[in-house]
Amino acid sequence: AVTESGLVGRGGAMFPTGRKWAAVRSQAATPHYLVCNADESEPGTFKDRVLIENDPYQVLEGTAIASLAVGAETAYIYLRGEYPRAEATLRDAIARCHDRGLLGALQIDLYRGAGAYICGEETAIFNSIEGYRGEPRNKPPFPFESGLFGAPTAVNNVETLCNVPHIVLDGVRADRRLFCLSGAIRTPGVYEVELGPTLRDLIDLAGGMR
Repeated sequence: AVTESGLVGRGGAMFPTGRKWAAVRSQAATPHYLVCNADESEPGTFKDRVLIENDPYQVLEGTAIASLAVGAETAYIYLRGEYPRAEATLRDAIARCHDRGLLGALQIDLYRGAGAYICGEETAIFNSIEGYRGEPRNKPPFPFESGLFGAPTAVNNVETLCNVPHIVLDGVRADRRLFCLSGAIRTPGVYEVELGPTLRDLIDLAGGMR
């Protein structure tokens, strides 16, 4: 369903999500891991924070579905260190889900980054979680072959995973995405629009320039 929806990564690489999951699933080595990249450190970006703080269960549901798809029994959410409210919200939601048995055998661990910009890169996240300096690794091998702790790993952005429950439940196509608008515009905020707007379209949507 995710493959047919056309969902691609919302973290910037635009790699087909279903293809990434299938590549991890096909690896014979075990265990498999799922990493949710919530290290939102690009200047002017805050959509992942808004998603987490307003609907953490949507993030967790997408994480659980992705983990099932790739055959992972452990998932990590790597959260930007400057998001204390998002951290508290996620920890509470994870605890509630575990208490009610909604995650089955899946273990979701929240890992808070230390504010290093480079840790937004997927392989630098692996090093950070493993306790090393957050530096990118050489490729190949690629994460689907040898990622976190040397095991097959899928890494998905928060917004990517938030699309998944809607695709599975409603069969919707992944043709919308979120844009963060800030600076000298009349109405800063997060805007959800269909793919393909121009920069002017977005500025007009925010009420134009101040």
